[in-house]
Amino acid sequence: IDGSFGFEIETFEFINILQVHGFPQVMGVLTHLDLIPRTKTVRRAKKDLRHRFWTEIYQGAKVFYLSGVLNDGLYPSMEVHNLSRFISVMRFHPIQWRLSHAFFLADRMEDLTAVEETRLVPMKDRDIALYGYVRGTNLQENSWVHVPGCGDYRIAEIKLLQDPCPLPDGVKKR
Repeated sequence: IDGSFGFEIETFEFINILQVHGFPQVMGVLTHLDLIPRTKTVRRAKKDLRHRFWTEIYQGAKVFYLSGVLNDGLYPSMEVHNLSRFISVMRFHPIQWRLSHAFFLADRMEDLTAVEETRLVPMKDRDIALYGYVRGTNLQENSWVHVPGCGDYRIAEIKLLQDPCPLPDGVKKR
């Protein structure tokens, strides 16, 4: 987040994408604080942006501050080092929404609609098959799913397939 300017529309669009995915591990980073002239104004901007970030994400979400770029166009190495240490030791709270809802990562999609039907009526509703991985709780047939950018749909059928890349069994070979 550009500390001298504040939240931009692209930031809110990105936060919306995060909301759809149940807020995976999120941390805010404020930059360009060197462009704010007075220290009192910097403190006020930090506080206001932190509270706005908490409103959008969740109360107490972590925010890290980078003072500004040096003459070589890079951030101070000690601040970057502190940021990387901060990220490595951060503990994220389990997200209740993600634990109580199923979500699906599709790695392949097939259109099952007959080719002749789609040729005659291009805007015909399609039947598709999605292949991928389910995380969280179990998906149920006839439950509703949301496809970002497409809308809400009801699941017609679920089949369990063998994993194409199974984990090795516990026996070590020498």
